[in-house]
Amino acid sequence: MFWTFMMFTGLAIVFAQLGAYSILVAVLAGGLKLALLVIAGFVIVLLWRKVFQKNT
Repeated sequence: MFWTFMMFTGLAIVFAQLGAYSILVAVLAGGLKLALLVIAGFVIVLLWRKVFQKNT
């Protein structure tokens, strides 16, 4: 009975850590996508300014 309790407790800790890592990876992936979106926006703005600038 004791070893069964220890096994289930260990599994619960392992699965809790796996869930925490899963959430961490999802948050980091979202941050990376947001950063890429911001960089793409800056590139579009720079290209827009270069192509459609006024010749003065």
